[in-house]
Amino acid sequence: RKLALKYHPDKNPDDPAAAERFKEINSAHATLSDEDKRRLYDQYGSLGLYVAEQFGDDAVKHYFLMSKWWFQALVLCCGTLTCCCCCCFCFFCCGTCCPPKEDESYKYVDPKDLEAQM
Repeated sequence: RKLALKYHPDKNPDDPAAAERFKEINSAHATLSDEDKRRLYDQYGSLGLYVAEQFGDDAVKHYFLMSKWWFQALVLCCGTLTCCCCCCFCFFCCGTCCPPKEDESYKYVDPKDLEAQM
């Protein structure tokens, strides 16, 4: 609280660094006063807080799991062995997930084109 008063932008109008420092102090206070944010910060650091803000608290664990080298190697090996990337990217390389092809008889035809054909 003393630091917030010391670096408040209204008390230091000529110092642009004071405003930045004040934002950092408020962010630290918000993290320390919230039990969930404190737990995330203790476990994952500031990156964990950023991921939680962007994707939610539940996504933090999955993000850090997928960031590990062994998980990425496992996904790469599975994609290489199956030659289909487990259909994760859905480029329809094997054709099993490919959408059905459109039937030409049901395609829209402009009435002007029909008149031109007659």
